Amino acid sequence: MPMIGLTGGLATGKSMVSSMFVDLGAYLLDCDILAREVVEPGTKGQDMVIREFGGLALKPDGTLDRATLGEIVFDDPAKRKKLESILHPLIRKIIKTRSGKIVDRDPGAVVLVDAIALFESGLNRMMEESVVVVCEEKIRKQRAIARGDLSVAQIDKRINAQWPLSKKAELADYIIDNSGSPEQTLEQVKTVWAKIRPGRR
Repeated sequence: MPMIGLTGGLATGKSMVSSMFVDLGAYLLDCDILAREVVEPGTKGQDMVIREFGGLALKPDGTLDRATLGEIVFDDPAKRKKLESILHPLIRKIIKTRSGKIVDRDPGAVVLVDAIALFESGLNRMMEESVVVVCEEKIRKQRAIARGDLSVAQIDKRINAQWPLSKKAELADYIIDNSGSPEQTLEQVKTVWAKIRPGRR
């Protein structure tokens, strides 16, 4: 079972690329979704986060206040590392379990693991190969601003907190440049898919 890591950076278009791979037949495990699951009310993950960050991390309905927590950790690298030390092992455990279930159902499956911190977390060591989505910085910022959920200062802070795309590109097996049109990106995705899908060896 090929397990492929997909990464990128803020507003590079990683989610769009992952959906293109899914359309071609990949099974997706999205670490952003898994990160929400492991801190749902009543979970071990939420208990650990609350113990570390206190009541500021909770909304009145008992769910984790991701926006407030994000501001806390992006302002303090030590706190960000602490949060990652809580979440990453829980996420890796789910990936291992769910990828196993996928291959039980479909022995020829390609499992795509979408992870913003693929290399930073060491999750790439679980992968057979890796793909990085890159994009020109000016275009990234334009797309991030258009979303409307972050200020320019917040966008800059989050980009600076992530590894440079150039560093990720050096480590990845495949690079997809999403600076152009969706059609241009799709052609690159198809080229990569032809190389990673089952039966290529």
